[in-house]
Amino acid sequence: MLFWHKHSIEKSLADLPNFTPFPDEWTVEDRVLFEQAFSFHGKSFHRIQQMLPDKSISSLVKYYYSWKKTRSRTSLMDRQARKLANRSNPDERSSEEMEDANPVEANDSDYDPTKETKKESPVEPPMLSSRIALGRREHQTLQHRHHSQRSRCRPPKGMYLTQEDVVAVSSCSSAANSVLHQLDMELVSLKRQVQNAKQLNGGLKQKIEDGVDDFRLSECTQKMNARWTTDEQLLAVQGVRKHRKDFQAIADVIGNKTEWETEQGTPSGDCASSGEDVKNSNRSSGKSTDEEEEECRVSTFSVAK
Repeated sequence: MLFWHKHSIEKSLADLPNFTPFPDEWTVEDRVLFEQAFSFHGKSFHRIQQMLPDKSISSLVKYYYSWKKTRSRTSLMDRQARKLANRSNPDERSSEEMEDANPVEANDSDYDPTKETKKESPVEPPMLSSRIALGRREHQTLQHRHHSQRSRCRPPKGMYLTQEDVVAVSSCSSAANSVLHQLDMELVSLKRQVQNAKQLNGGLKQKIEDGVDDFRLSECTQKMNARWTTDEQLLAVQGVRKHRKDFQAIADVIGNKTEWETEQGTPSGDCASSGEDVKNSNRSSGKSTDEEEEECRVSTFSVAK
């Protein structure tokens, strides 16, 4: 009421006669039936619902957690009162000491602080204990049935079993030994393949680390020389045929001549001074340029000889 009227005491007191609390859905009979059903079926709320058909699963679960909180808590005042009551009964001191030594019992879901002491509680007949044991056993089987995938034994990760292999192994001892021997041979062959692959990869990595220095051509260490030998002149003639007037390429072919020396000292360069005279004489005779170059090369070879 205070929250509804924004914490106004006067309005809350004035509206208090109109307040009607929500009716409790759980009667005393429903609570007793729930406790009995839970003692037999555990957390199987579908079976508990069979005993309480007017309750939904959500309401059963909600009531279970609220009911569990009330059962799993023992107030300090109750413990102190029990200790004072046990002081007059020395026979029950051992049970109290065991309870203090095992505080986990207070958090047990089946622990009920409202139960009286052993002397005060009447002795239950053996049929009831057998029914409780039967209910717990049924609860365990129901849990295994509900979580069948969890309880099923599975092989380790990476291991796969088939029915044919299991039947073959379990048929006789010799068949099992043959199957295991075959699997061992396959494992050895696979390990051999892995080792060969590792060796091959190691050799390739070693070659990569060595590099290509061993395969590189040695750099030319010839000194530049202005004099022309017969071999150099022949190389120059071949360079002119192949590279024409690319004197840098011709110098690279010869090796010990610069571009300027190649341009000045090649057979075409030697006959450059007399080229005009040859051209003028050949024009009158009607010879082509190729024939002129060939005559220049022949004259150069004759001079070299």
